[in-house]
Amino acid sequence: MLDTYKFIEKYKRISIIGMEKNVGKTTLLNKLIADIGKTKKLGLTSIGRDGEDIDVVTNTDKPRIYVREGSIIATGRDCLSKCDITKEILYVTNFTTPMGSIVLVRALSDGYVDIAGPSYNKQVKIIVELMEKFGSEISIVDGALGRKSTAISDVSEATILSTGAALSLDMLKVVEETQKTVYFLRLEEIDSEIKEKIKEFKDEKAALFYKNGEVVILEVDNSIDLSNILKEYLKKDLEYFYIRGAITPKIIEAFINKLSGIEFKVLNKINLLFVTINPHSPLGVDFNKEEFKTRLQNEIPVPVINVLGD
Repeated sequence: MLDTYKFIEKYKRISIIGMEKNVGKTTLLNKLIADIGKTKKLGLTSIGRDGEDIDVVTNTDKPRIYVREGSIIATGRDCLSKCDITKEILYVTNFTTPMGSIVLVRALSDGYVDIAGPSYNKQVKIIVELMEKFGSEISIVDGALGRKSTAISDVSEATILSTGAALSLDMLKVVEETQKTVYFLRLEEIDSEIKEKIKEFKDEKAALFYKNGEVVILEVDNSIDLSNILKEYLKKDLEYFYIRGAITPKIIEAFINKLSGIEFKVLNKINLLFVTINPHSPLGVDFNKEEFKTRLQNEIPVPVINVLGD
C-alpha cells in the first residue's frame, strides 16, 4: 500500500484541491491523515465545508473524514455536534461561517469529523498558525469546490491536486483539463526586480506597467468587469501587468487579441507535489485505471497516483 507520508514529510502546511466534486479528494485526505498520524500531530481545516456523508452539491454518498486522537481540528461551531470524537475546546475565533464561528478543538479519541473552515485565505492562514500554536506538526487545508486559491504559497508550502472521471465522462477531456490546471499551478515566479515594483500595488485588482514608466490602476471588483475594460488599456508599449486573483479565459482572450508573446508568471510559486486520480464517476462510469493513469502521466511533469489502486 502506498505511503503518502514520504511525499509530504518535509512540509508543515499542505493544501488539497480538486478539479471537481467526487474526484477522490476526501479519500486522499483520509489516506494522508492515516499516514501522517503514525508519525506527526495533525492539524486539519478546510476552506468551505467538507466531511459530510452526503455531498450537499451532488447529493451522492461520500467518504467521511476520520481523524486520530491528538489531532487539532478547526471547524464551524454547528459542526461540532456531528463530530463523534471526544473533544477538548482549545480556542474560539471571531471568524463566522454559515456553520457558525470557527472553533479549534483537540481530538481526545479517534473518530469522524465534519469540517467547515473559513472562506478567506487570510483567515485560513491565521487558523493554520493557531493550530501550530496548539501543537500541529503538519497542517492540512482541504479546498472546496472551485477554491483553488488554497494552493497559494502564503497559505501552504505544498499542494496536491485531485482529478477524476467525475470531471467528464470523456477520459481525454479529463486529461486535457487536468494538464491545463497543472500548467497554471506550476507557473514560474517573476524576477525579484519586478516583484519589488509590484509590491506596492499588490492589493489592487489590476495594474498595468508601461515602458515609459506610466502605471495604470484599473478600478474593478471582479474578473468579469476587468475582462470587459482591459482591452482599452492594452498598448504596444505595455511592459508587464499585474492581476490579483484568477486569470479567467476572458482575460486571456483580451490579451491574445491585442498582444503577442505574452508570458504568464506568478508572485509566489506553487509547489505541486503530485496529482491523484479517481477513475470512478458517481454516474456509474469507470475509466480503465491503468490507461487513465498512463495517459495523464505522459502529459504532466509530476507523479500521478491512484490512492486506492497504487
